[in-house]
Amino acid sequence: MEKLSFLDAAFLRMESPERPFHVAGLMILKLPEKAPPNYLRRLARQTGRLNELWPIFNRKLADPHSARNPGWVPADDYDPDYHVHHYALPAPGRMDDLLNLVSRVHERVMDRSRPLWEIHIIEGLQGGRFALYCKTHHALVDGVGALRMVNALFRTDPDAKINMRTARPIAQEHHEKLSLAKQLAGTRKELMKHYAALPQVGSLLAGMGLDALLGKKDVPPLPFTAPRTLFNGEVDARRQIIIAELPLKGMRTLATPFGGTLNDTLVAVCGGAMRAYLQGQDSLPGKSMEAGLPVSIKRAGQSDGNQVSMIICQMFTNEADPLKRLKRVIRVSSKAKADLRKMSSTAAQDVSNMLFVPALVLTLSGNATRVAPAFNAIISNVPGSREALYLEGSELEAIYPFSIVTDSMGINITVISYRSKLCIAVTSCPTEQPGIGEFGKLIRQSYRELAAAARQA
Repeated sequence: MEKLSFLDAAFLRMESPERPFHVAGLMILKLPEKAPPNYLRRLARQTGRLNELWPIFNRKLADPHSARNPGWVPADDYDPDYHVHHYALPAPGRMDDLLNLVSRVHERVMDRSRPLWEIHIIEGLQGGRFALYCKTHHALVDGVGALRMVNALFRTDPDAKINMRTARPIAQEHHEKLSLAKQLAGTRKELMKHYAALPQVGSLLAGMGLDALLGKKDVPPLPFTAPRTLFNGEVDARRQIIIAELPLKGMRTLATPFGGTLNDTLVAVCGGAMRAYLQGQDSLPGKSMEAGLPVSIKRAGQSDGNQVSMIICQMFTNEADPLKRLKRVIRVSSKAKADLRKMSSTAAQDVSNMLFVPALVLTLSGNATRVAPAFNAIISNVPGSREALYLEGSELEAIYPFSIVTDSMGINITVISYRSKLCIAVTSCPTEQPGIGEFGKLIRQSYRELAAAARQA
């Protein structure tokens, strides 16, 4: 049995019918011009064999009924019919129908007695298109890993095919058996690394606290000081996914004159959309909402694994002027990233743990909504392909990555760039967020307002 890491086990413990802990991707594809009548049926059969390509798709929980000391074992009863689902939209195959269907699928927890992944092939979308919706449990693979696996199926050559003959064999990963003395030595070494990083983390928090006491503006805020909004209550089992697209070049160039990045523009645009939405609900807080932004901390020479920390940046939802909002976002994020660069990788990761561990304890104890949110929303941006991609001859038109919402964190915005556009995916819990289905329109409106303000400056 392969033991789960602390973090992966935590994702299992936090999951409930109200809090599914899977990540997902929705891909829109155009059928090849000469696709045979059985094209999608054949694609369904091929995707049912993904456990042959990726060994992690062929493992399941040793005990599906308990999250105590969980571990993976080989799935000797694998059945593709439980993992690949194929159906069609009612005519005329509107995008709204697709999003409603995927929202219902996204809100369902997966069967823990089987490998924790699913693929849904949905045909009948207008314009000779179809959709793939793929979801995997966060304990099995993280969002970036899931995206890399999906991307591995695509090719820049429209004539390329999935070749199962080159698949990696299903094999138990080798784990070196260490003596108890070596295990303890490794644990001690890891603890000492984190102990040595404490002064850096303490110094960062002390500086943030001093800035708050002095009333400094446009500086990174302390965690768990965000205002409570409609997005930060308890969640139930309902989900609504929302999509939007924005021009990649236009978004990037808006921040460049002010020394900012694409991510800065994204935070400012989302802040404008949040402001408009909450104003429409007569619920806009006087204090700015805050976003948690995953940031890569990989140092030069590090090639394996993901090294990610988190910064908190105000979205300046209390700022009416879109260009001023962008400039203020740039000032805060620039300082936050500069502070991280001064820290060791261990200390930077501890900053992320400092946010996650209290959130885990509060969620499991049912107290997540009794304290101020660590931040109001998560906004993450993943770079994608600049070239057109194809799957079995079908051209990929767009890809939208969906993530997790939980108590006190009822909205998640994940973005991926593809060719010349940004594909924006919003995961929300609509019960306490009336009219949230219009949020995609508000994102596009916020971008247009920022672009107009920049032209006039």
